[in-house]
Amino acid sequence: MMRRFIIALLGLFVLSSCSQNADSDSGIKCCKGEEHYSDAKGTILNLTKQEWHLKKNGLGGVDVGVVISGSTNGDSATIRTYGDGLIYDLKIGLNSIKAFKQEAGIFFTSSPLTEDKIVAHTLIMVFRGQDTLKMEIQSCQLQSSY
Repeated sequence: MMRRFIIALLGLFVLSSCSQNADSDSGIKCCKGEEHYSDAKGTILNLTKQEWHLKKNGLGGVDVGVVISGSTNGDSATIRTYGDGLIYDLKIGLNSIKAFKQEAGIFFTSSPLTEDKIVAHTLIMVFRGQDTLKMEIQSCQLQSSY
């Protein structure tokens, strides 16, 4: 019974902390809670939190950033971002228990911001032996006020 109470309390905390808000230091942001992924070969990716943020840049575009936290049973992991036709792979730093907290940016600098709402996508790849788990994650809907 106590375990269910704690899980429910944690769920309420995650939901309440994942509302969209404007913060002068980090721009417009939103969070997403736990997401679990696996494949038939047993490779696992557990995302415990995704913190997405949107900032206007000095070139008339926007920068979308994400901080992901979680764990995996993979040997290594990479986050792939796309923006303005640029593809960038960033190795996710895993600690000794294969947990991580990684920040990545998706930069849109060549065109002005024309949309009121933005949903950004990125790809996470987990490598385990000869297996590769590929999962696309996406942001909450980021409301632009720029």
